Amino acid sequence: MMTAKKNKIKMVLTRLVSYLPTNTLRLMGYRLFSYSFGQGCKVDWGVWICVDGFTAGNKLSIRRRTRILGPISVDFKNNVLVGRGNRIECGWSAADPSNASKNYARSFKVGENCLLHEDHLFDVYGSIHIDDGSWVAGFASQFLTHGASAVDRDIYIGKSCYVGSAVRFAPGASIGNECIVGMGAVVTKKLEDDRCILGGVPARVLRQREADDAFVFVKAW
Repeated sequence: MMTAKKNKIKMVLTRLVSYLPTNTLRLMGYRLFSYSFGQGCKVDWGVWICVDGFTAGNKLSIRRRTRILGPISVDFKNNVLVGRGNRIECGWSAADPSNASKNYARSFKVGENCLLHEDHLFDVYGSIHIDDGSWVAGFASQFLTHGASAVDRDIYIGKSCYVGSAVRFAPGASIGNECIVGMGAVVTKKLEDDRCILGGVPARVLRQREADDAFVFVKAW
């Protein structure tokens, strides 16, 4: 009961911080909760962060309507853009001692030069790791790390990948480096080959990228 009360108080206080009128005040307010921000970070008005631990490198930008909530640890490296309306969440009950046997990792990590565009859902009961240079582009993709039968929960997206709109990652799914995931794909398992074009329901390797395909997704923010 005491823990639940503390969580409610923390949620109210962090919500108030999210509505402070300037970026400087918002960063100062969040630092009171031991959240760490590097140089040049920007957290837009109304961005709600209420987590167990939060670390950001330099030049993190989080746009409006994004909420990062729950008993999770969050780690953003340098030069990351989190667009509008993203939800990075875990229910507070995941940290309850009664759920200890489920071994929820409750970890969200994003590497350098990454983009999380708009209105995506990251369900952080397990671990979600998006490696350097990868883009979760488009809109309305979902990354789910828990379910009634889920044992292997963790999701990994390799380096320099591109994930299109409305993609679904099931618990335990992962992709290799320099992969492109087509719009609407459902990734249900580990597809760990590098430099692949992935698509379909369930997702599969459609083809390998050509040897002379040097295209990369360049940071433009």
